[in-house]
Amino acid sequence: MGNSARAYHACAMSLANAVTLFRGLLLVPTVYLLFRGERGAAAALFAVACAGDVVDGTIARARNEVTTLGKVLDPIVDKSLYVALLSSLLVLGAVPMWAYAAFLLPQVALGVGALALATKSGAVQAARPMGKAASFLSFVGLFFLLVDWPGGREIFFAAVAATYAAGADYYLAARRLGRAGP
Repeated sequence: MGNSARAYHACAMSLANAVTLFRGLLLVPTVYLLFRGERGAAAALFAVACAGDVVDGTIARARNEVTTLGKVLDPIVDKSLYVALLSSLLVLGAVPMWAYAAFLLPQVALGVGALALATKSGAVQAARPMGKAASFLSFVGLFFLLVDWPGGREIFFAAVAATYAAGADYYLAARRLGRAGP
């Protein structure tokens, strides 16, 4: 594959990337429903958006359509969903400010770190198992908070801790990747 074909493939709109964009579009109606007090409907849309995370990755790998755009877009959509819902839950009084800040800090650090890695070495960090585990715990915790089920705060606090562990894992992997170059 030539350089121009490789560049096109890196940014092409694949079916997997379209699913990722659709997941991002679900953010607005999910937050809207939450503020209308329709927590069950908001949780259902959130679950669809999060299930789509599995679907887009499966499609990308099955069709050999793993793209740089997908590697960048997928975590942006994930973090946008989580931060928007958590911000909404903060405004509604479902989570304390310290928990909000504790969750937000590593999310911002991971985003800045990914940008720095891409700028410095041209590399894009792929998803890692620890990050996927933290993301899953975040989904479960936020889902429980959305539907106001018992244990939601505790699961969310575990997700915050897992996010810090994932951040450390990504940092170490990025250092190795940055040394290796593009």
